Amino acid sequence: MRRILRDAFRSDELYLHLTDVIAVDDKRPVEELADELIIHEAAYVLAKYTDAAQGFFHHAELQGEEGPELQREARANVKALRAFLAKYRNKLKAEKKVISEELALF
Repeated sequence: MRRILRDAFRSDELYLHLTDVIAVDDKRPVEELADELIIHEAAYVLAKYTDAAQGFFHHAELQGEEGPELQREARANVKALRAFLAKYRNKLKAEKKVISEELALF
C-alpha cells in the first residue's frame, strides 16, 4: 500500500470516506486514487469537523455535544487529518513547483 494511503487511514473517518464513498463513486480501488484527490478529500473531511456552517454531525461530536467518547474520537480524527494535511499539502506544493520550474525550461 502506498505511504499516502497508510497515512490517510490513520483517520478512521477519512478511511471510511475514501473506501466507502470515493472509491465506490469512482468505481475503482482506493489504491488507484490520485494523491491530489486524497489530499482534497482529507481537507473536506476535516471541514466536516471544524466548519459548523456545513451542518455535519461531526462538528457536534467535536464540540462534545454527542458525549465524551465521540468527542475523543473526533479529536483523534482531527489531529490525524491535520497532521496528514500538513505533511502532504506541502509535499504536493513542492512537487508542483518543481514541475513548473521544469516546464519553464522549455
